[in-house]
Amino acid sequence: MERLGFTATLDAPFDLRSDSGFRPATFKGQSTGFEFYLETAADVLSNYPHIASTVGDRDKCATFRWGGDLNECAAGLSAAAALVNLADGIYYYPDDGILYDAEQVVEATRKDLDELL
Repeated sequence: MERLGFTATLDAPFDLRSDSGFRPATFKGQSTGFEFYLETAADVLSNYPHIASTVGDRDKCATFRWGGDLNECAAGLSAAAALVNLADGIYYYPDDGILYDAEQVVEATRKDLDELL
């Protein structure tokens, strides 16, 4: 996240393949966190079949969740964008129908964070 210019950091080592649930983080010096879950793409796509062609042959989907706190939101968005960028993934925010690829996600997330905070 830091390499991409986000001010969020993870507070503990993070194994994407085995860790799930709450992930402690820091955003702009404030302790916060978000929830992370790694699921099969088939499970996630059963709820969002309209993005299946964009997801393609990717076999995993990561879900990031946060509560009403804006620092949680910022940390979760930063982590999601960093993972999409690192893994050549797809970023999908279903509430607003936002869909970014790995090339778009960092700049779009920076803009979103600037507007949010």
